[in-house]
Amino acid sequence: MVAAPAARGTVERLDNRATPCALGLLRVQERLAAMPVGATLEVVTRDRFAPYEVPAWVERAGLELTALEKRGFWLFGSTMFRIRKTTEVRAPRRAAG
Repeated sequence: MVAAPAARGTVERLDNRATPCALGLLRVQERLAAMPVGATLEVVTRDRFAPYEVPAWVERAGLELTALEKRGFWLFGSTMFRIRKTTEVRAPRRAAG
């Protein structure tokens, strides 16, 4: 985890490039739940559906998407999101067992 100062709080980075799509969004939710309101999470992923799923989830959760940037191309491409935590986020439920 890398934290850097920003104008509106801290910025943490989450590298989801090797994470399967469904698990990637759970990792984002878990990280945001642990962060203070006002902080920003920068997420990098290779999931090809993330440019559609992440903005929809951010809107439903009442958060703010401050950046969406596609880098590279096709198989070597990734997408970077910056999500500002504007409200509390619940951590995902863990399976019993």
